Amino acid sequence: MKLVYVNGICCKGCAKELEGIFKNIYGIKNVEVSVDSCTVKYEGYVSKKVILEALEGTKYTVEKIVSE
Repeated sequence: MKLVYVNGICCKGCAKELEGIFKNIYGIKNVEVSVDSCTVKYEGYVSKKVILEALEGTKYTVEKIVSE
């Protein structure tokens, strides 16, 4: 599992929006968004660049990506 720390998650609506964004990235599956820890957890192998491009134009920014 990968864990992405995302700035800008403030409510369940944000979580639902981010879940949709991540589920639409080819190669990512099993997406879980946590409002409490401001994280997105997923399985898959995609580059940081792909994630940054998917979030481009949104209010969300990536703080860091770590493997669990």
